Amino acid sequence: MEKNKIAQLPEFLFRNEADVLYGDPVTGTPQNVSFEREIADLADEMITSTTALFDDAGVLLDYSEESLEDLERLATQLWPNPIEEQEALDALLSNWGAYLGQAILENLGGEWTFRKDLEHASVHFPRTGLEAFPFHKMRKRLALGAEDSMVDFYEAIVEELTQDQI
Repeated sequence: MEKNKIAQLPEFLFRNEADVLYGDPVTGTPQNVSFEREIADLADEMITSTTALFDDAGVLLDYSEESLEDLERLATQLWPNPIEEQEALDALLSNWGAYLGQAILENLGGEWTFRKDLEHASVHFPRTGLEAFPFHKMRKRLALGAEDSMVDFYEAIVEELTQDQI
């Protein structure tokens, strides 16, 4: 996928917009449980592999807000330049995107919404109708660089969810 198309991937949509672009969500408990298990496994793999690389760095990947800051720092250390090789990008995308999505769920609530393609899985916030796309964000972060920060993405979700409560 070329950089221009990656830059245009939406990070946030409302449910009806996401349905138009990516199709209706997968429905049915067995499919959703299977997808949720796959996401949890991917996030666990990411924690295991990343923690093994950075045992001495004091990194604690526990899905907390603080862990996203650590993860952003690690991504910058590992890839000071955007990743251009598609195969490497795809290999990292699923695990890191799963971790980002799980961290959002743990801290902000919401529920996974799955579509045919895992990359278009989102965290849906029923109260507002907002869907956040952690896999899109991770593709942008890894392919475009640090200016597409995971922390900024998380903070934008918090802002969106709290703006009507002010």
